[in-house]
Amino acid sequence: MNQRDAAAETAGQILTLAELLDDEVLAGAQLVAGRAGIGQTVSAVNVMTVPDIGRWVRQDEFLLATGYPLPRDDAGQAKLLTDLHGLGLAGIGIKLDRYMSELGQGMIDVAERLGLPLVVIPEHIRFDDILSKAFATIVNRQAAALARAQEIHHSFLEITLSGGGLIELARRLSGLLGDASVVIADPQGTVLTLAGDDAPLTKLRLLMKDSVDVRQLGFADVHEDEATGKHWASREIRAGKLHHGYVIAVEADRPLGEFSVVAVEQAAIVAALEVTRDLAVGAVERRFASNALFELITGSDIESDEYATLGSGFGWDLERDIVVLVGRREGTTDESPITKRQSRLADERAIEFWASAVRSRDRSAAAAGLGSELVAVIGAGKDVLTTARAVQAEVAQYAHGEYAVGISRSYPGPSGIPTAYQEARTALRLGHRVSGTSAVTAYGELGLFRLLAQVGDDELRAFAEETLGPLLRLSDPERSEMLQTLESLIEHNMNMAESARHLHYHYNTLRYRLAKLERLLGPFSTSTPVAIQVGVALQITEMQRNLAHHPK
Repeated sequence: MNQRDAAAETAGQILTLAELLDDEVLAGAQLVAGRAGIGQTVSAVNVMTVPDIGRWVRQDEFLLATGYPLPRDDAGQAKLLTDLHGLGLAGIGIKLDRYMSELGQGMIDVAERLGLPLVVIPEHIRFDDILSKAFATIVNRQAAALARAQEIHHSFLEITLSGGGLIELARRLSGLLGDASVVIADPQGTVLTLAGDDAPLTKLRLLMKDSVDVRQLGFADVHEDEATGKHWASREIRAGKLHHGYVIAVEADRPLGEFSVVAVEQAAIVAALEVTRDLAVGAVERRFASNALFELITGSDIESDEYATLGSGFGWDLERDIVVLVGRREGTTDESPITKRQSRLADERAIEFWASAVRSRDRSAAAAGLGSELVAVIGAGKDVLTTARAVQAEVAQYAHGEYAVGISRSYPGPSGIPTAYQEARTALRLGHRVSGTSAVTAYGELGLFRLLAQVGDDELRAFAEETLGPLLRLSDPERSEMLQTLESLIEHNMNMAESARHLHYHYNTLRYRLAKLERLLGPFSTSTPVAIQVGVALQITEMQRNLAHHPK
């Protein structure tokens, strides 16, 4: 039996109420209302023996009853049917007797309005026969479905054991579901492989839109896409408590049946094995790359002629002018131990995204992870800052976090990598103090901040207070206005006319403010030492302001 035949054969593994009513065991039964629900799944058959049957009813049950336990009045019958419908009842079959010789029109109208199948069962049909037939059919179909699921599982597992990978898995699932479109994606929605056309990509983008947690959507059934009318099924790829992505199938010419959920689920199970294996292999490769990069940035016992050999195995070109990038997820530090397995997995994926983003822009770059740091050695060029920002944005997008990046100055050849690495780390650390969170900071553009960073915060704060104290002790709004005036004067090298235009002040107003500032701070307009001291104090207040607005 080929895959198409097997799928067609097993597409009807569930028992519907329509099938049960067509069976000879219910010959003569009459559907009097609720035809809209005739396709409802029947998972069991129950018998109503007491009026308050609701507590024993399960979803998708077909309920059998005589007139004895049923309410006699229209209001009671309407309430009973409404309550049973709310519990997910598949339908109700009533055998008329001396307690209820006929169904009231009110009961029929309520069943029709609810779409709850209401069936009149002839007196000669035994409830035991209905129970036995339904139970046997359900059990046999479940057994067939289980056997077929096991067969499909082994078929998919064979792909993994033979090295077919996710590509072959997607193709096999697509063929099994009548050339359905199949996509296997990671947790961020990045497509790992695709079989068929790109129809499921639209569904995938909708699921990932606005960071929807698709694990909460409930993939136990076949769903219909309202926009296209196509049916789709999906399952989460999960290994233990770790979430690795999704398998999504969208029907082609042949509709997806109930069996498609089983096939997609089995594909997700095998995909979890593939992804876990790939992660393990990738982790080993990343560890070797990290070790090699660690030797480069520390310069540990490496002769100059060994650099090329060290990087050649990873496709790194180190014999050129280089720049080092160091990135880190906001909120992490070197001292923070990563103890949870899920956190380690997130960090490993971040390294993958970092390496991919760097290598897509510089195929000869070295990229790896060192503890909580993301490190890259790229070729120097005019667009280094642009490259760093693009890498930062890509990693932040796919790793769902905020990242800061430090950039070193350019150095000729690999011997400058250790120095460049330290510069990039310094730029990363100072970027937070100078520009706040998620900064991309170039070491060569830090200027005075590089020196200020070597001094403790308490000493810097004391220096700024001693220099600017009289100004800082003014009350707002005067303090803010005078600080703005001072910053503009320093920025424009004490050029009164330019500062006045920049601040949109009258020239005489600026002269008045300058005179007041010099009474508070000293003759910074005519004394270079005082001007330097005031300028440094302003830089310190800017750093402190950034730290206050963007605490670690």
